[in-house]
Amino acid sequence: MAIKSIRLTYLFVNTENYRFEPLTSQKEAIDKMVEDQGDKLYSLASDIMEFGLSPVDLIQVTPSGEENKYIVLEGNRRVTSLKLLNNPSLIDDNNIALRKKFFKLQKDNSERLIKNINCVLFENPSDADIWIKRKHSGSLDGIGTVTWNSQQKQRFEEKIEGKSSIPLQIISLMKSHEAVSENIKSNLVNLNTSNLQRLMADPYVRENLGIEINNGKLISKLDPNEIIKGLTKVITDILDPKFKVADIYDRKKRKEYIDKFDKGNKPDTTKEVEDQWELQSYNQANAKGINIPTNNTSQEKVKRKKGSSSERRNLIPAKVNIKIENPKINKIYEELKKIQVTSCPNASSILLRVFLELSIDTYIEKHNIIANNALTACASKESLQGKTGKVINHLRQRKVLSDDLSKGIRTEINDPNSVLSIESLNAYVHNAFFYPKADNLIIGWDNIERFIVILWDDINTEIV
Repeated sequence: MAIKSIRLTYLFVNTENYRFEPLTSQKEAIDKMVEDQGDKLYSLASDIMEFGLSPVDLIQVTPSGEENKYIVLEGNRRVTSLKLLNNPSLIDDNNIALRKKFFKLQKDNSERLIKNINCVLFENPSDADIWIKRKHSGSLDGIGTVTWNSQQKQRFEEKIEGKSSIPLQIISLMKSHEAVSENIKSNLVNLNTSNLQRLMADPYVRENLGIEINNGKLISKLDPNEIIKGLTKVITDILDPKFKVADIYDRKKRKEYIDKFDKGNKPDTTKEVEDQWELQSYNQANAKGINIPTNNTSQEKVKRKKGSSSERRNLIPAKVNIKIENPKINKIYEELKKIQVTSCPNASSILLRVFLELSIDTYIEKHNIIANNALTACASKESLQGKTGKVINHLRQRKVLSDDLSKGIRTEINDPNSVLSIESLNAYVHNAFFYPKADNLIIGWDNIERFIVILWDDINTEIV
């Protein structure tokens, strides 16, 4: 056994890969891998381009019988993804969308493509079997790899990324709050956090539980004793062995689930505190510092919050929380929340147009509804109006967007007199004599806000 640097072109995808029945050629082996793995190969190639190949899990090979050529024993997915990245034409016409994605990834990383790979060389392929078995056959009573459960994975991510997952933030609150029974607290270790994450990712669920998300942190403006009501019901349900993911699988199911809650399991939304608080930071020591205002104070505060749009200085209200993973688009979104539209209407209008188009493009690329057989939505040369109409139709057909809301958004973007019509948005950029008004921009945002929130919620939802 030795470590050897080998050219990618000298590595053969194993035709006797244990993932499949034996095959007869390299083309068959690659075609079968593409058929079986699909977009996972693209995700793998993207990850390798960002972080490189793992130095703690080297690809294992054995001589093929041809001089300087080797058969991959372990790491066939990685080798296949890199071969496709170097030559996307290896993907046949049955997977055109995947081929397009690889061509774009290749173009974006043309100077960084991997040509040589450090491999563990086994002269006798059977010598590798013991290590392959330990990797792929489960825990083997402790001999193999013992996988982490979802909570353990999230603790690791919390440590390395410095940001706690949504489920762990809720677990932290449940452990700290005196109203939660010891029975529930002791069983939190068994909680299926995937189900909890699915629920908390839904804006309707969060709204009914009195919770918001701000930069990945769960916050609330309600009395903690009110928040704990709904969360206790949710946690109790998920801990019940009879509870199934099918009960909350899609938006309709989640709405049905939360709407069945008794009044006693929902927070009293009139019991607000003076300042928003983070769920993960709650403990009995600081609970007394969360001040609950008197009724008069609370009413005055509500009145201030419900002030007209014309009193707002920022285009996007501070209460709006949208998760955007793309760094550039997220930066634009954050700037739109900070910039004062009253003093910077031109910058606000142009930035809003950019934000809208990038949001639309992201949805189009996720769902692969790009026009003109282009690699990206931008390269399709389709107008913003055409792309927006396409996205509205797609959301409505998938029943993500209601007929009433889709009709309202369509009217907003097509009405020449609307401040957010595509014609107006283009004029903000290209017409030197067209001036946007701050009040109109704010009203325009208020009219499309729900659409934008739904759009990004869908973008952040995995396609199943």
